[in-house]
Amino acid sequence: MGRLIVSMNLSLDGYIEAEGEDDGSWLRIDEEVHSVFNELAAGADAFLYGRKVYAVMIPYWPNAAEDAQKPAYEREYGRLWVAKPKVVVSTSMKEVGWNTRVLSLDVFDDIARLKQASEGYILCYGGAELVSGLHERRLVDEYTLFIHPSTLGAGVSLFRERADLNLLDIRRFRQGTLALRYATS
Repeated sequence: MGRLIVSMNLSLDGYIEAEGEDDGSWLRIDEEVHSVFNELAAGADAFLYGRKVYAVMIPYWPNAAEDAQKPAYEREYGRLWVAKPKVVVSTSMKEVGWNTRVLSLDVFDDIARLKQASEGYILCYGGAELVSGLHERRLVDEYTLFIHPSTLGAGVSLFRERADLNLLDIRRFRQGTLALRYATS
C-alpha cells in the first residue's frame, strides 16, 4: 500500500493563505526551496488537489516547461506537473485537462483506494478542507511543511483539529524557510 504525503506552505503563525485575497507574496520560494518541491514531485505517483489549489496551478504550470523565460528549476517542475497523473476533489469542476481526473462522490473512499493501489506515494497539495478530511479519516501518512518566516495574522489554518505528529527531519534554507517532515501517529 502506498502513502499519502501532504506538502504545504505555511506562515510562521500557521496559515496557508492570508485572509481575503492572498497573493503569496509572503512565501520565500527560491531555487533551493523549489529543488525540494521538485524532489518530492519527482518521486510521487500522483498529485492530489482540492479545487481551489488546482485552479491556482492551471494558469502557470501547463506551459512552464516550454517557457525559456522561467528558471530551470521551474521548467523542471513544469515537466513533472504535466507528466504526473493529477486528481482533483471537486463537486463543481467538470472539465479538466493535463492528465487530470475529478473525484466528486465518495471522495475519501476513492482516495483510500488510490492509496491502496499506489506503490509509492501520492502527494497532496491541499487545500485546507481536503487535508482536514484526509487527516480526520487517518489517510495522511506524512506532512512535509514549508514554514516561511512571515506572519499573516489571520487567514486559513491548515490544522483544524488536534494532530499528534512525529518529527522525521528538519531542513533549513538560506533565506529562512524551514522544511519540517512529520509522520502521523
